[in-house]
Amino acid sequence: MEGSSNPTAAEKQECVETVSHYVADGWAIAADPHTYIGWLAALTAETACVPFVNLARLAAHPWFQRESA
Repeated sequence: MEGSSNPTAAEKQECVETVSHYVADGWAIAADPHTYIGWLAALTAETACVPFVNLARLAAHPWFQRESA
């Protein structure tokens, strides 16, 4: 999930609806929880009991940095 640093109510609603749609189809959710929209996506995924991938931690992992170099 991506979004602005100061999301509108419509962006927040779109985030929850988008995450809920993917959750219903059995997908894991990936976002950066250090952003407002990412945090909202993580919270929505956690509430639905589906896996959440923290993109900030993934990008900081040495394996990922080595592969993308």
